[in-house]
Amino acid sequence: MVEKMFVEKQLPQQKWEGGHLLPAVLCPNQQLDACRFREELKHHKAQLEDVVLKRSGAILLKGFPVETALDFNAVVEAFGYEEMAYLGGTATRTNVFGRVYTANECSPAKKIPFYHEMAHVCKSSSSSSCLHIKFMEN
Repeated sequence: MVEKMFVEKQLPQQKWEGGHLLPAVLCPNQQLDACRFREELKHHKAQLEDVVLKRSGAILLKGFPVETALDFNAVVEAFGYEEMAYLGGTATRTNVFGRVYTANECSPAKKIPFYHEMAHVCKSSSSSSCLHIKFMEN
């Protein structure tokens, strides 16, 4: 069961939408190494999508062993979604590794208006987007 590997938590930043907290926040229920985490994602993918994702619309995986671009790429691959090619856009991005790209390389002094990552994509997809945020110290 998903409950054995993942525990749902609440964060003050979550918002109520349609009677559910958005996003659903899943944390490890026990110590997992990176390899075991990916295997658990593969094993529980259908249940995560059918129960948690359908209910809340988004899942935040927090506190799992994802430290590098290589780790994050392996997590994305574990979900098994079809890859959508990066077609370019107004933001400067660099391919870091595999399916991992930088988000935006604009100067921090430049204001970036709110936008949707998939706004420029002509072909819609039923797959999900994955995002990893890592704050860098100056």
